[in-house]
Amino acid sequence: MTEEKRIPLASVGFTSDEARQAATDSYYLEELDRQAELAINSIYLAVMRGRDTKDPRDPKVWGALQNTLFAAICIARLLKPSIVKKPYHSSMTKQQSQQFADDRGKKLRDMLNVEDDCHILDVKAVRDAYEHYDEYFDRHLAGGAECFSDWYITDRNVLKTPPDQGTPSKAVGIRVFYPAGGILLFEDRMLHLFELEVELIELRVKIADALEEVNAKITGRALFGGHILEPVMTEQRAQQRFMEWQHRRAEALEELAKRKK
Repeated sequence: MTEEKRIPLASVGFTSDEARQAATDSYYLEELDRQAELAINSIYLAVMRGRDTKDPRDPKVWGALQNTLFAAICIARLLKPSIVKKPYHSSMTKQQSQQFADDRGKKLRDMLNVEDDCHILDVKAVRDAYEHYDEYFDRHLAGGAECFSDWYITDRNVLKTPPDQGTPSKAVGIRVFYPAGGILLFEDRMLHLFELEVELIELRVKIADALEEVNAKITGRALFGGHILEPVMTEQRAQQRFMEWQHRRAEALEELAKRKK
């Protein structure tokens, strides 16, 4: 058996309020940096592979784009929280929870000098559309759409939905990626990936500086304890599941290959 991976553990419990707040800030900053790194790597992969691929629906490109959207919205929500749906704790009201989130977002934006018009916060419109694409499909189909131009990488041109002239369009254009110009589209919504990626790199620089400052304030004894160490399953069961997965996967891929000929 190989050496087990170390389980990361971070404490935000300290005897002084300053140290506790600094540790909390550090925890948020580390998460922002983690998600920013994921988004940066995914944008670069999508653009560079998207420029070279001959497949307009290259799954690796689209996988990288979806990963970009997920990581970017994680960052956006930490920096500018959405509406809190329920109280964070039994001792808090929904309004108090919203204020808690808003205060956290404002503090992080101030620490990192994030402006309201930055592309990082602009990701929501495109990301939300990609998540709720089924609603757009249903809406167009209910309106009598007969042709879809969707989910493709383009070298230059885009097939768009004709402008509304009083009757629903029979032709619909939805999700498009233009890697040469660094643009991800969802109908008329546009995400500028080049600008987003540079801002994320610059954000990581600011995070590094902020972490150096806040970590210097973390002093004193850290409080730990309370976790319960519990195996997910026995090693025997894990090995059994792995072998079963490999077998079923091979069978499923074989059946898929037959139908893709």
